[in-house]
Amino acid sequence: MSLTAVYAERVLAGEELQVLEDACILIEDERIADVTTRREFEASGRDAAIIHLEDKTVLPGLFECHDHLALDARLPGHLDMVNLSECEHTLLALKGLEDDLMSGVTTARCLGDRNYIDVVLRDQIRKGKVKGPDLLVCGIGMKGRHGHGFVGMPHSGVEEFRRTARENMYHGVDILKIFVTPGTPAATPEEFIPCYISYDEIRTVVEEAKAMNIRTAAHCIGGRGLDDCVRAGVDVIEHVYSIRPEQVKLLEEEFEGWIDMTSGIVLDPEREPYCPEAAVKKMRAAREYSRQCIHQIYQSGKIRYTIGTDANHGLLYKELEYACEGGASALDALKGVTVHAARMCGVEGQTGQIARGRKADLIAVDENPLVKIGTLKDVRFVMKSGRVYKTV
Repeated sequence: MSLTAVYAERVLAGEELQVLEDACILIEDERIADVTTRREFEASGRDAAIIHLEDKTVLPGLFECHDHLALDARLPGHLDMVNLSECEHTLLALKGLEDDLMSGVTTARCLGDRNYIDVVLRDQIRKGKVKGPDLLVCGIGMKGRHGHGFVGMPHSGVEEFRRTARENMYHGVDILKIFVTPGTPAATPEEFIPCYISYDEIRTVVEEAKAMNIRTAAHCIGGRGLDDCVRAGVDVIEHVYSIRPEQVKLLEEEFEGWIDMTSGIVLDPEREPYCPEAAVKKMRAAREYSRQCIHQIYQSGKIRYTIGTDANHGLLYKELEYACEGGASALDALKGVTVHAARMCGVEGQTGQIARGRKADLIAVDENPLVKIGTLKDVRFVMKSGRVYKTV
């Protein structure tokens, strides 16, 4: 087997992203064979192809934990893109996949697209026919017939949800996705938050997923729907922009799953030019209250969370900055897109950290992100499964 040695000024290694100075990562084929120092490797006398990243910090490839392939939040009118043709969706997806990979994302969790293009592209990436992050996909997202979910398809009643859940699993999805509440956050604690799916419908999807040992994800900003998701056993709750303090306590004391944070949807004013005027007005009105709600998750210390962008391709670094502004440590924010993200996705034995036996999913940046999280804006080197896609 061929051996490659990656030299770097520092490596963030292992489950705790511990700093290893003057480091050497040994790679055999697609996997990490060892993590050592340059001095120790050179003293061993082994031959290897050398990749010199000596003034860089190397860390695990990033997880984009909330992605959509046929949406691109960087484009005007992106919410209407769900009505484009399958061909147009595929072209959008190919561009977004490449941008994500070049920004350091080596694994993406896709939470709803039309026509099973996510399943097809996942399989094509695995075969090496399409360039992009490795994908975890949900196929057809399920929403209430009267409810929110731009990329979801309408359902009414337990049996309709069960039928689509099984159809998704027939296509080999990794996740089942439901849309429980609206997408626009509440502007005040008193504002009513509708719930478009009954507890029985939520529970049915959870039971179908558990029968096949796959995971569930629920779009849910708060309100009664959040309580129902916890009670029904949903694995991952997305967004929680409008979570109340008593619900934070509920998560801390009773929830065994994960919260997937997408703070930029509400907090990033640079998204506004690409959204309808009415939606921007509502988002501005809700921004400060949402900021308070979101910060409760980052500051809890007990709630397990991961981080995604909701189709803001190539801009995951912004989400980590929002996490740190909200009270997360740089270490916890980084874990939310590496170690913890892998665990949430159920692939912690395969990737998510730089350790022996894991896939060689590596990125490099100029500075130490534990000190300067913004350095992730400019990823200099990307390796996925031992193959270099971007280099300095």
